Amino acid sequence: MKIRKQVYDLTLEDFAEFPVWEFALDEEGEEGQDEATTRPYEFTEPLNPHDGMFVVWADFSLVDGSKMQGYLSPALENELGYIQPIIITNKGQVGFWSGTMQPSQDVITSKYSLLGKSSAQVFPLAFKSKVKISDGYNEGIISGFSFYSQDRKVRFIK
Repeated sequence: MKIRKQVYDLTLEDFAEFPVWEFALDEEGEEGQDEATTRPYEFTEPLNPHDGMFVVWADFSLVDGSKMQGYLSPALENELGYIQPIIITNKGQVGFWSGTMQPSQDVITSKYSLLGKSSAQVFPLAFKSKVKISDGYNEGIISGFSFYSQDRKVRFIK
């Protein structure tokens, strides 16, 4: 059975069925597929990030004690820019990494709306992969919506 989904269309049900999804980069030229196309990935723990480009199921704990789920990109370096954790809500996906662009206040407001939470209820939040990555789990703390500043330092804003 050939299952293909865009990474931004993955649901919690998708991750419950397949905890690891691989980017189908070798199929990028096929009709309806591009660099965001993923497919379920069969594996044996621990997952080696060098075997491909993946997203894996993850747990999130918000500062108010609420629990959420989503995914992250497994990496040997436990850095936010590589891992890019994303929470999946019923209203859409909420990413916390913006690369080199500082997110606007409108973007931040829309993310809080998707979460149904205020800044004081979200940050700092903890995340942890549900899948063992190499010799451990990708996990960490996020202090706010993050981006690289012009001086190449990671900055956080709420």
